[in-house]
Amino acid sequence: MSEKSTLEITVQQISSGKRLDAFLASYTRMEGISRSATRTGIEAGLVLLNGRIETSPTKRLRYGDTIVSAVVAVPPVKLFPNDKLDMPVIYEDDDILVIAKPAGVQMHPAGNDKTETVANWIAATHTEMLSVGDDSYRPGIVHRLDRNTSGVVVLAKNAASFLILKDNFQSRRTQKTYLALVIGHVKENSGTIEYPLAHEAGTLRRRAIKDPDSFQGETRDAVTEYSLNERYAEYDLLNLFPKTGRTHQLRVHLAAIGHPVAGDRLYGGRRMMKESAPERQLLHAFRLEFPFREKTYSFEAPVPSDFIRYISAIDGNEKPGYPVEASDGQGEA
Repeated sequence: MSEKSTLEITVQQISSGKRLDAFLASYTRMEGISRSATRTGIEAGLVLLNGRIETSPTKRLRYGDTIVSAVVAVPPVKLFPNDKLDMPVIYEDDDILVIAKPAGVQMHPAGNDKTETVANWIAATHTEMLSVGDDSYRPGIVHRLDRNTSGVVVLAKNAASFLILKDNFQSRRTQKTYLALVIGHVKENSGTIEYPLAHEAGTLRRRAIKDPDSFQGETRDAVTEYSLNERYAEYDLLNLFPKTGRTHQLRVHLAAIGHPVAGDRLYGGRRMMKESAPERQLLHAFRLEFPFREKTYSFEAPVPSDFIRYISAIDGNEKPGYPVEASDGQGEA
């Protein structure tokens, strides 16, 4: 860390117990750095806590802790417009845009993917949204799906709707329903998974903590409800109702109870490397319901054709109980 760009702070008694990201953001925002950018900087290893790199934004501070931050403001990211992506629009008005995100498409630029994302599509098709949101590379984005998870996504078209939608997600007023094809059979037809999650340092992975009392690291609460939709010879099709919105939550929770999502190569283990395994995790955000301006909206994204084809191949059942894409020629199931 260079001396020129560092910020050094000693934690006072009044700030004891605060999260690292919240505490540091109260200083960095004066430099034009958003809290999300500060959080990203912490995760990237740009902050020292008591002389050691601290990558957990949720780390609780203590009186007398010393913080050295090299998080700096970065120029706005110029998004490359890409109107070639197939991004079906489910609904649109002056305030919100609802799309059916395909599997294989990232929400915003990250890593080596700079052009094939939802954000790039927005830059080409909805230029009025480019100034909406917390960061220039996430225009209008208030929640996200993993790259290989398909399904319904709501986007904000203006600053006012962004604040409303963001508050809905943070306050857990949104109702989400996912479909997941999982390995094996759940013991009960319905249940709740409540393992808190922890980030595995230096990786993309999260882990479920089954005994929080004996775990020394930072965790975040995570709750997933599920019910059985359909049973196949070696798989179950589940309805999932996440009550929290943690990164990889559904995939980690299902793997933790011994029923990983079919095709999930990050959490499913060696069996996902077989030729018969799906090419991607068969996880689909089917329905999203949320309040907005004194109304309640509910949107559904058709189950993608690759999901339907895999189910048909394993069981011969072409009617899993949800609408399929029109391109399949099957209409309503």
